[in-house]
Amino acid sequence: MVRGAATDSLSYLRRVAPLTVGLVRPVKAAALFSGEVLQPLALAAGLTVLCAVCFFVWTRERRMQRQRERLRKTYHLSEEILGASSPEAIHKRISNSLVSILGVSQVHLYVYNRAAKTLDALTGEGEETVSISLSAAAGGTYAGAVACYHYRTLLAIPDIDRSPFPISSGGGEKAPKSLLFVPMLAQSEVVGILELDHAERAHDFTPDEQTLAQHLANQIGVAIRLLDQRSVQEQLYRTEKLAAVGRLISGVVNELQAPLSSISDLARRVLDKAHAWGAEREVAIIAAEAERAAATVQRLVSFAANEQMEARAVSITALLHNLLEFRGGDWRASGIRVRDLTTSEPLFVMGLQGQLEQVFLNLLVHAEQSLADAPQKVITVRTSILARRLLVEISFSAAPVSEKPAEAAGVLGITRSVIAGHGGEVRLIEKHGADPRFEVELPTTTPKERISAGAAPGPEYDSSRGSTALVIEADENAQRQLLSLLSARGYRVVPVSNADTGLEMSNRMRFDAAFCSDRAPGLNWVELSERMMHRVGAFILLSDGYRADLAADFEGDGCYVLAKPVQETDLDRLLRDLEPTIPIAHNGAA
Repeated sequence: MVRGAATDSLSYLRRVAPLTVGLVRPVKAAALFSGEVLQPLALAAGLTVLCAVCFFVWTRERRMQRQRERLRKTYHLSEEILGASSPEAIHKRISNSLVSILGVSQVHLYVYNRAAKTLDALTGEGEETVSISLSAAAGGTYAGAVACYHYRTLLAIPDIDRSPFPISSGGGEKAPKSLLFVPMLAQSEVVGILELDHAERAHDFTPDEQTLAQHLANQIGVAIRLLDQRSVQEQLYRTEKLAAVGRLISGVVNELQAPLSSISDLARRVLDKAHAWGAEREVAIIAAEAERAAATVQRLVSFAANEQMEARAVSITALLHNLLEFRGGDWRASGIRVRDLTTSEPLFVMGLQGQLEQVFLNLLVHAEQSLADAPQKVITVRTSILARRLLVEISFSAAPVSEKPAEAAGVLGITRSVIAGHGGEVRLIEKHGADPRFEVELPTTTPKERISAGAAPGPEYDSSRGSTALVIEADENAQRQLLSLLSARGYRVVPVSNADTGLEMSNRMRFDAAFCSDRAPGLNWVELSERMMHRVGAFILLSDGYRADLAADFEGDGCYVLAKPVQETDLDRLLRDLEPTIPIAHNGAA
């Protein structure tokens, strides 16, 4: 029975086994198929992720490398900006560098002109400077620069077609597509505007680009402020040097005046008795040379004097002829030819002859020095009259003065202050294809005015006295008002904005009155009044509003208090009180 059961089981297995094997084979094939497909997909996914990570790291590293390179170039450019010798040099350097640093097409630089209240656009060599008024409406890109100055903030225009300013392609030039205006700040003051242009396509300036542009603009503002301070220091240095030379000349003159005077007197006496000796010609030559030497010494005296004299009518025609004769010998020896185109008619201005001689001599000497390496050495002096203003032009055939900005700044610095004190102005004109020239413009006087200068004083005040006033006021509006009022009353006015500068000016020239604001920067007004009292005829303190306690404590012994804003009636009353202390000028032709 057992064997029968085993035989049946074996027979069953033999029948079932083929069916089981048939079922197992598809399962194994499915498992094998699944492994063959999933493994390559996982590998491909891993490779894709790895490539993505590598690409991200490479892209980030490349971006960081570009940023490091941009920062390195920016740092190098900042160093060059701070070491530049002039605003024109700064403009040239940033124009070459910002094209590669920020990818811009053009760079424009506008510097604020405090005197003219304009933005002066720095241009290339041989091009005229463009002045943009801050009060009148401007068009084109200039409108953006003016708006940036007034708002004192960065102004980005990604697309000029959507710009609020009327940008046009004036002069046939292609208008830029995108603009960025950046204020140049120095000590919270706007020194100028930096303009960046994209000419080919519209560009949205990124925050990083705007931050970088603002940093460079502030660096430029600091550099321009440093250049201004350096110019002032050079002017002070030249002033001290001229003062030392003046003291030296005074000592030499004092030693020469007495013997020259004796020689001249003895020559005249001998000339009267020389007929019997037959030596009239020789003695006449001695007398002429003695008089010539005495005239030279007198000219040196006028240069070295402290100018503590009153203004008088000065003949600019005679003054220029004397200076040309004075330097004529040295110019002929140096091969310099002089074209004297001055009018033969006497042209008079009111002023101090010594100061005017020093101004024109400085300009002539600078023209002479500029001709050292010139192939043609010619100095041309021309005078003309336009609307009661005398214009003196001194041109010379030499390289542009702007190639030596430090020397030009030193020459024009003191000259401007002296000419401004005489109611005029001095300019340096440089145009492409023309010789550089200095232009000095001064108000003229008519014969009737020169005659009336010696008349008795009028009922209000005597404008013929030619008095000189020093105004120390930092507020430009108050300074302009007082300058206008005093000028209308016959005063020559020298305006300064700092008490220290005012003290230095009072050491160099005589002032009949000094007007000083109680808020003027520098030396405090109490110490300033004590140090200036023996140098000026009167010291007038300008206070904000009338203060009875201040007037009671300060007024007296040549000290006065005048309330701001200055009223004409109060000023006239004060000037009438000052008239007895101001000596009347002895006007006459120089």
